[in-house]
Formats: sequence, C-alpha cells, structure tokens
Amino acid sequence: MRILNEWKARQHQQSLLQKLRTQNTARNPVSYQQAQTVGLLFDATDPQDRNTVKAYTEQLKTQGKNVTLFAYFRAKENNPNLPFRHITNKDLDWFQRPKDEAIKHFIKQPFDFLINLNPSQEPVLEYVSALSQAHLRVGPYSEKLYCYDLMIDTVKKRNLDYFVKHVAYFLNRLKNSRA
Repeated sequence: MRILNEWKARQHQQSLLQKLRTQNTARNPVSYQQAQTVGLLFDATDPQDRNTVKAYTEQLKTQGKNVTLFAYFRAKENNPNLPFRHITNKDLDWFQRPKDEAIKHFIKQPFDFLINLNPSQEPVLEYVSALSQAHLRVGPYSEKLYCYDLMIDTVKKRNLDYFVKHVAYFLNRLKNSRA
C-alpha cells in the first residue's frame, strides 16, 4: 500500500508541475494596508481550527478586507452544517487533485492575498495554492517553492493559533516597493 501511495503522490506532483508550466500568472503584490481581497484556505476537519479561522476572518473583516473562505474537510461526504464552501475526499480524483467546479472557480480568483492557513503540508491545499491566480500566496514553509510567494516557518509549533499569529505579524509588515 505504501508503494501505491508514493506512486499516487508522484503522479499528483507531476500533474501539478505540468499545469504550472502552462500557467502564466502575473504576481503584482500590494501592501497589506492596500489589500482588499483575501482568500483563506484551511483544513476544516478540526472544530477548534474552524473557530480559529472564524476569529481570524472576523479580524480581517474589521480591517476592511473582503474575505473568501474555502476549506478541505477530510471526510467522504459533505458536511451541510459548515457555513463556508468546502471540498471533501469525494471531490478529489484518484491522484488527490480537486475536481470540484467551486474550487476551480476559487483558484481563478485574483485575490490580493491567498493564505493557506494549514501549518502542516496538505497536498490538496498546496495544489490549490500553487495554481491560484492570487497576487501573493502565503503559506507554511515547504520544500515546494512553487506553492507560495511568502512562507512562514513555525517549526517549533505546528498549531493553527500560533501559525495565524505569525501570518498576521508578517503580513502587517509587508510594504509595496512600488508605492
């Protein structure tokens, strides 16, 4: 089974790299203060993480940001009680690539910032981040440099609260060099 999973992971990776070669996305980052639209990606499986993301979303909204949420819920079926768009394992193909139209629409959105709020590496969320049309893609440190323009490394703590605090800290310090 391990060999099969490794093969599927390689196929996932090769497919993503092939798509990235044909994609030409202009990255025009703005300062955090100028940013108006923010896309948040996260793993919605843990209720505590959902609460953390909800609190961060409210914080962004009080700063005048238009926030769009999209989550990955590790289950076979959709959860109708979740108040945001999400995909499940049922929405992935055999190589763990999203096949749902809603996530394809999310990828095409030119957010000022796309933030992957998953402090550990999740292939589905990395796939979405890598293909995103966002002007600046923010996420956890990864060996896959093509997924993010800004990576936050929180090696010591891999919990979401800690990661969100660091994302907020660094984003608040972003300046537009063209301003």
